[in-house]
Formats: sequence, C-alpha cells, structure tokens
Amino acid sequence: MDQARDQTMLLEDIRQRLQRLENQHWERAIEQIDLGQFAIDLRRSRIGVFPDEYCTGNIWDVLLELYDAKRSDRKLKLADIATNAKIPEKLTLRYVNLLSADGFLHYQEDTRTADEPHILLTDKASTQIDQLLKNIRIKVSKPTGPSDIVDSDMPNVINDAEKVG
Repeated sequence: MDQARDQTMLLEDIRQRLQRLENQHWERAIEQIDLGQFAIDLRRSRIGVFPDEYCTGNIWDVLLELYDAKRSDRKLKLADIATNAKIPEKLTLRYVNLLSADGFLHYQEDTRTADEPHILLTDKASTQIDQLLKNIRIKVSKPTGPSDIVDSDMPNVINDAEKVG
C-alpha cells in the first residue's frame, strides 16, 4: 500500500516539475519575441489585406476592439468601442459606418429593448484579421534546448523513480 502511495506522490511530483519546465520554456520563448519587429510586421502586413484607409491608427483600433470582442464572445455598442479605443464617439461612428458599408461589421438589434444595437465584426473581417496575424513572421531566435531549461532537481526525480520502481 505504501508503494502505491509513494508512486502516486512521485508521479504528482513529476507532473508538477514538467509543468514548471513547460512554463519556463514558454516564458523564454515569449522573452525572445522581438515586439518591435512584430509591430512593424503587423503594420506592413495589413496593407494589401485591408483598404489603405483601414491601416491608420484609429480605424484599425476599432477593428481590433471588435475582433477582440468577437474572440471573447462579447458584444459592443458604439460607446463601448469609443471608450475602449479611446476615440471620440462621433469619429468612432464615422469609422463604424465606413466598416459597415465595406462589409466588415454589422449591427445586431436587441429585440427585447429599444437600446442602440450591438456592433459585430463580420466573418469576412474576422477571417482577414486571423489570416493577417497568421502570416506575420514573428522573429524568434532558435528555441532553447532542454538542457537550458532543465529543473535543477530533475536528477533527483530520476533517482527517486529508480528507488520506487
């Protein structure tokens, strides 16, 4: 009975250590992303995917706010978009009308109330943004090898496993 409990504890210890290793690897990969290059690649990549006027800061911010809302299953109204993007509401309305006319977003009426409608990104816009982000080459240096991130206690886990097994 003690051997089964020891093996269970050992397996849990191994699981926790592997989780730490995975987290360390992920953190190192994130640290290696050149955010400046990512921003440049994003700016350059959206030209050709979207109309030129969509590549300016404010209208792009409106698109990104709606993209983020769609990914997290939230619905935004005009005031929400303006607040989140930090753009005056009148200017946001102008951008929303332009994006709507080009088929990048649509309005969804709330049939239960007479409130202003929600503004939603169309599948067309969502697909184009997804494709744009997928095409961006994030320059990351070669991944570190396992020897660079091995937990200093890992040899003890192997020795403990030999004792139990």
